[in-house]
Amino acid sequence: MSRRDLVTLYYLATPLFALLDLGFGVPVRVAGLHDPEHRAIYYALVIVAGLACWVRPAASPWVGMLESVVNLFLLMLAVLLPIWSLPDALAAGGELPAPLTGLALGNVALSGTVLALSFQRYRRAALGARSRWL
Repeated sequence: MSRRDLVTLYYLATPLFALLDLGFGVPVRVAGLHDPEHRAIYYALVIVAGLACWVRPAASPWVGMLESVVNLFLLMLAVLLPIWSLPDALAAGGELPAPLTGLALGNVALSGTVLALSFQRYRRAALGARSRWL
């Protein structure tokens, strides 16, 4: 099985991730979004991305890189926004932000792996074929 096939399979498995998340409360795939409605929208978009990978297999590494970068960005925001708002929360006597959970760390590992697989598949096209190190 090629890297491209693994990325496509990952995206076609999105309904399973959505069921685990929205049905059983295990957000392995989109831990950076806390609102269930936003996660449902994200899952719908990723299902469309999976279908695009299936219809156009050559697009799967590009889709994988784009979605993984967006997912990692959302995770970073989920970690950084509470830290940035910590002084205001302490000054107002509010609740402290929740720490990073194991599910979020699992999401980082999963998204990072897909990003690495996608990038490795198309690194020459992504960076240009000039570099001798590629």
